[in-house]
Amino acid sequence: MRLTVGPSQLAAEETFRELRERGSVLPVTLPEGLQAWVVTRHAEGRQVLRDPRFVKDLPALTRDGQGFQGHRYAEDVVVTEGRHMLNSDGADHIRLRAVVAPLFTPHAVADRGAEIADIAVGLTDRLTKGPTADLMQSYAQPLPEQVLSRIIGFSDEIGEHAAVLSRQLGRRANPTEPAMRRAYSDMVDLVKVASRDPAPDDTVIAALQTAVAARVVNRREAVATIMMLLAAGIATTAVAIGTGIARLMWSGAVLRSMLASEQTASLLVEELLRHHPPAPFSPWRFTRAAVEVDGTVIPANSVVFVLLAAANRDPAVFADPDELRPGRSTSGHLSFGQGPHYCIGAHLARHEVTIALQMLFDRLPHVRPAVPYTDIAWRGLLFDRTMNAFPVLTGAASTPADEHVKASWDSLPPRTPS
Repeated sequence: MRLTVGPSQLAAEETFRELRERGSVLPVTLPEGLQAWVVTRHAEGRQVLRDPRFVKDLPALTRDGQGFQGHRYAEDVVVTEGRHMLNSDGADHIRLRAVVAPLFTPHAVADRGAEIADIAVGLTDRLTKGPTADLMQSYAQPLPEQVLSRIIGFSDEIGEHAAVLSRQLGRRANPTEPAMRRAYSDMVDLVKVASRDPAPDDTVIAALQTAVAARVVNRREAVATIMMLLAAGIATTAVAIGTGIARLMWSGAVLRSMLASEQTASLLVEELLRHHPPAPFSPWRFTRAAVEVDGTVIPANSVVFVLLAAANRDPAVFADPDELRPGRSTSGHLSFGQGPHYCIGAHLARHEVTIALQMLFDRLPHVRPAVPYTDIAWRGLLFDRTMNAFPVLTGAASTPADEHVKASWDSLPPRTPS
């Protein structure tokens, strides 16, 4: 079957559900013609994410022309360009991950809490300057851009430039298009320039400079690592913030009240992450040899994805999975993966989402949607599936359209009582 989803997120979620119900392991064709396999259910998805026979290293495939069949595809940059932890396995993966892992531990992330909060305050201040705003462009996207820029060690000027290029590279477009190649080349040059001078302690650039001097990584791997963090760490967190805000607007005041305490906010954010993974699909994986999953044999040299958005709503694991139920056991959700490739930025993403939600609803208590949810168009397919825009009203004064918009959001299924 051909794997496509349109601009309606409700329709996309229905497609994901239908895929899960059709089978646990399915052959699909991506819009560009690439043949792949999709794993749709929780138990089988967990198996694939932990099984070393599913590799990240594309050149490790045993037959020339397999995997990508010698072509390039939209959203393939992380797996095809450079050498970093997200496209390597085994000892190489451990070596590359270990260099920057200390910057993303729970303790290191907690130390940046005040800095993240300051960024959120500055962004919410800007939101109040007009009666309407686009929460994706003015809040959900710039917050992780600024946070990650500081963790990497970019200056403000370079960070702003990197954010523009990152947004361009996040488009679902063939990476060989001239505009995409220019953006990628510009990003490489920008990272190289930023990496030349001594960087502040406790930054990615400083850690990589030390590792290069010790010959733990080479300069190309250092540049590729920064590129990978930008590609993987911004858009996904922006999606989590944007969809988290949308879901809390959808669900009424009861869930928003959970943001008042750190303990209940943590439960809420974890359930939000289960309910809507930051990326619908796991990153690219490939089979070195034929692998059997739930009775289906996936051939050698195949492209394999886990459909996280379907696995996280598997009724065999989560009761009433389409409902948002903070406090349920979410320890098994797959949003950040499993096994050795468990997302290195998971702690940071949780922290950013929590602070972003707390600050927005605390400082803008009257913020509300400006349009019906069904009028919000989405773009993307595999990883960076996001709202094109999220128009909101920020002031307390009501408008004639308020009641109509509120009624349209209140009627969305499933409705969590408020």
